[in-house]
Order: sequence, then C-alpha cells, then structure tokens
Amino acid sequence: QMGTMIIFALSYNMLLGQGGMLSFGHAVYSGLGAYITVHALNLVGKGALSIPLPLLPLVGGAAGLAFGVLFGYVTTKRAGVTFALISLGIGEMVFACVLMFPGFFGGEAGVSTNRMVGQPFLGLTFGPAIHVYYLVAFWCFICMAAMFALTQTTLGRMANAVRDNPERAEFVGYNTQHVRFLQLVLSSFFAGVSGGLSCINFEIVSAENVSAIRSGGVLLATFIGGIPFFFGPI
Repeated sequence: QMGTMIIFALSYNMLLGQGGMLSFGHAVYSGLGAYITVHALNLVGKGALSIPLPLLPLVGGAAGLAFGVLFGYVTTKRAGVTFALISLGIGEMVFACVLMFPGFFGGEAGVSTNRMVGQPFLGLTFGPAIHVYYLVAFWCFICMAAMFALTQTTLGRMANAVRDNPERAEFVGYNTQHVRFLQLVLSSFFAGVSGGLSCINFEIVSAENVSAIRSGGVLLATFIGGIPFFFGPI
C-alpha cells in the first residue's frame, strides 16, 4: 500500500509541487486506471487477452494517460482556483458515473478479480503477498526514477517557470497551457500505474478508488510531506 501510495503522491506532486496546479480530482486517473486494469486482468483470466501480470500496471498507466488527455484538455485551459474547481467537478462527475453505469463499474460492490492467472513469471505466481510486494517495489523504484528524471528535463523546468511566473514563461516563447497540459498528462500516466498496482494488490476496484476522499488523501500526503521537495510526498 505504501508503494502504490508513493507513486500516486509523487504523480500528484508533479501537478501541485512542480506545476503549481491544485487538483481536487486526481483520484480520477488512478481510479479509472484501476478499473481498466481489473477488466484487463479478468480478460487475461478468460484467455481473451495475453499480457503478463507484471506488465498490467502499464495498462493502467495507458488508461490514466488517455483520460489525462481527455480531461486535461478541458481543465488546463485555466489555472489557479478555476483549475482546482473544474478538477473537483470532473472528479464528482466520474464518481457519479461509477454508480450510474454498474455494467462497467460494478456499482457500489465494485469489480473483483483474481491475480493468479497465466504462467508464473520468473517463478512468481503472485498468489502470496510477498510476490506482490516485489512487483510493487519494482514499479515503485522505476516510477520514482522516471519522475525524478522528468524534473530535470526542459518540460520539468518550464513547469516550474509556469508555476512561479506564467507571464515571463510566455514572454520567452512558451505556451503555458501546453506546459500545464503535458505535465498533467504525464502525471496521469503515473497515477494510472499506481491504480493498476492497487488493483493487483487488493483484487477489487470500487467507487472508493475515484472518490473525493482518495483525492483529498493524496493532497494531504503531498502537502504535509513538502511540496517544494521531490521526495517530500514519500
């Protein structure tokens, strides 16, 4: 749980700490990533899909990225308080959809699965919790390294510039909306990976995964840990 939360909190800090974007609906991307992962895992169990279990978090990441493109196009047109309120609205909309479309989301009961599918990977069946721990630890370190590397790129530096002084960022030729959009899309990818890992860990995904409580929890974890520091949320 700590490993998945570390990835989730660091992905949120890409928005709040590095980009200055206060989001009240970040659980949308991890939650929807978890829902897509749980359906993919069930398809693997039926033999309709052939993906090794250790790569399933990438399915969650791809889903998070796709929804990041969809919702981010709308939310990043504004910054500051307006962005925060739009993100809150989208979060509540998705939470309502979970209860309105039980065919896909499973309603209040959620969607359950079984992670012991397919052939063992390097001798790991992922039945015992220790096997899942190895998987989460592996993805946790990979994602931490990738997110830290992103802070050293031009996009990472420009996200800091847009956070500190958007007018000056525009003066040197950067579109601040594009920078915010790219930062949110990449953040959504890592949030989706954390959602996929939580799906494998708990073997169930429910409305709680996209709830405002989860969004508030990651906000508190990031804020208390220290927004200006990359490793603060950990």
